[in-house]
Amino acid sequence: MSDWRIRLQSLLRHDPSAAGELRALLAAALARPDEGSDNVGTQTLRAEASGSARIYQAGRDQHITGG
Repeated sequence: MSDWRIRLQSLLRHDPSAAGELRALLAAALARPDEGSDNVGTQTLRAEASGSARIYQAGRDQHITGG
């Protein structure tokens, strides 16, 4: 059993009223999994270029200025 599960079970045993807040927190996190988190999943980017080609890759937002 994970440490978090044990901690949450202990919290809920000692304070059952925290269950509603925990549910709201989990619902909010699951509704927007990519906001406020740097670790959302795994990405693999691969590119090949030749000549004078340019490659721009990003796992999230990317802003390119200039030339």
